[in-house]
Amino acid sequence: MNQVHGNVIKSLSRGLTALELVLEESTTPQSLAKSLDVDRTTAYRILNTLAAHEFVVRDPLDDQYVVNIRKVFSFAHSVVGKLHFPTLATPYLERLRAKTGEAASLAVLQDAVVVYVNHLPSEEAITVAPMLGVRRPIHVSAVGKAIWSHLAPADQKRLFDLIEWKALTRKTLTDVDEMRAEMRVTRDRGYAVDDEETFEGVRCVAAPVRDHRDEIIAAMGISGPSTRLSMGRVHDFGAYLRDLSHDFSVSLGAPDTEDAWSDHPQFSP
Repeated sequence: MNQVHGNVIKSLSRGLTALELVLEESTTPQSLAKSLDVDRTTAYRILNTLAAHEFVVRDPLDDQYVVNIRKVFSFAHSVVGKLHFPTLATPYLERLRAKTGEAASLAVLQDAVVVYVNHLPSEEAITVAPMLGVRRPIHVSAVGKAIWSHLAPADQKRLFDLIEWKALTRKTLTDVDEMRAEMRVTRDRGYAVDDEETFEGVRCVAAPVRDHRDEIIAAMGISGPSTRLSMGRVHDFGAYLRDLSHDFSVSLGAPDTEDAWSDHPQFSP
């Protein structure tokens, strides 16, 4: 049990520790008493109090107390419902901007376009225009390709059918086979690149964000002039972004696996 100091209520602290122990595995008053270093009567009262508030339930056959899954799910649903992930992304975008010096953004998918829902401008004199609320086609934007390439195959194909394959610059990919190849590369390395495909002279790099259901909900990335964002820097920042977006995803409840992006379906529309 962790040490507790200062102005704490010891009985409440014991109760919360008991709940943490029951969450890990079922327990009895005797085993809980040993874990908390209290007598069996006190342990029994703690468990009965948790049961009275429906956090745990008692198995009458073996006197084991187990967590009440319904209560836990109810709490989880309540917490998740209050999360506003675009706002929660701000500290991560601040880290991204501090690391790269470029404008940092978060975007979500709407049909075959992405919408920027959080944006921190670069502090450099030459930078990209403000992005908050801006919409971009998924086939030209790094954030769009980062989301698209990590979706389930059926969703990938649906988006292929929705896209208007218009070229915005001479570098925009409008050939379906070339885009499929680009998506496979994006999926394998864990980040996407916009090499002057939306605007000439502007490069972007982005990585996907997952939620507690391990589903893609957004992408975070940077944008800047190609004079500063060489392709070498783009790939260096891409690796950093991949790790940072993973950290943000974990903060939202996504699985904390070392190679999270490699555990999802290959790009195969």
